[in-house]
Amino acid sequence: MKEIENLIMNTRLTTTELRRNYHISLLTNTRSRTREINNAVINYSTNNEFFNDQEFGEVLRGIQEANFYVEPFFNELEFIQTILKEAYYKNKRFVYNLSRNGTHIGKKSLIPSFCDLMSIPYTGSNALIISVSRAKYIYTKYLENHNVKVPKSWVYDPINGWLGQNKPIPNTKILIKPMHESASIGLSKTSIMIFDQHAESEIMKQCEEDTLPILVQEFISGFECEVPVLISQKPYAMNPVGISISNENNLGEDILTYTNSYNDDYNFYLLEREFPDSIIQTIQHAAIQVASLIGLKAYGRIDFRINNQGIPYLMDIAATPYTTKHSSFAFAFGNMGLEYHDIYNTIIGLSGNR
Repeated sequence: MKEIENLIMNTRLTTTELRRNYHISLLTNTRSRTREINNAVINYSTNNEFFNDQEFGEVLRGIQEANFYVEPFFNELEFIQTILKEAYYKNKRFVYNLSRNGTHIGKKSLIPSFCDLMSIPYTGSNALIISVSRAKYIYTKYLENHNVKVPKSWVYDPINGWLGQNKPIPNTKILIKPMHESASIGLSKTSIMIFDQHAESEIMKQCEEDTLPILVQEFISGFECEVPVLISQKPYAMNPVGISISNENNLGEDILTYTNSYNDDYNFYLLEREFPDSIIQTIQHAAIQVASLIGLKAYGRIDFRINNQGIPYLMDIAATPYTTKHSSFAFAFGNMGLEYHDIYNTIIGLSGNR
């Protein structure tokens, strides 16, 4: 933990220089302010990851309290149009990228790709890594090949059916979820089922209705945790943060649903309260391994389910995780005695170092 404390302190030197040279363009989508512009045809997801006004205000004030001037943008097209008008001279923008608009698979990769094209610095990972971290089946199989513990996984495609003709064996407890979403989008209590003919019919029906492939995974009963990671020359894993639902740390057969996520109807705790140091270190090592293999930059979050034998299984990778006050990042920083704005100081500093 001392290494992480030193890393956070050292980024303050970087951000001092960045403040002199840049102001922050905050790209984010909110439920009340993100709108179509110039009659553009844009698909807005009904089940989206947009911030509510309180969450946006927390992020905005967090960056401002890190002593940066902030100009917010609520639509990617608005930002791109602004930059193109400025392209004749060198701008002083540093993009804090939280954009996640639209319904297409690569929606989070637009701004990193555009910023690279225009040589504008930005927070977080590049377009390729952002896309890979949303391709759940692809990274699951890739990481499995590198000895990362993952749940058994299958894919049902609306055109081709079961990928490779492989599907769960009967009576396997499974979890079904969208292939390329995050923030628990598409997850409900009914996402957990026992695989049989009825379950297969339900998977086919959902796949046909959504016209998108579905990821089917072996369900891991037990605990759930999120591991915030900070990346400089190498990844560093903060203390694993447990997810509690209805004051239960051991989720057992429960999951964090979209309703839970949307309403912030869950809590955090230090996972070390439930597991010995050896298991905590195993989880941290796995998070570091995943961040390194995927190639995350500056920051990210690695999520696990831990069964009752203490074995962690990778469940999700967030390349641009939530850092609002109700987040594992805020919880982890607070547990270290740091201020909320230190999150943004650290992320901007690490992003400016690359």
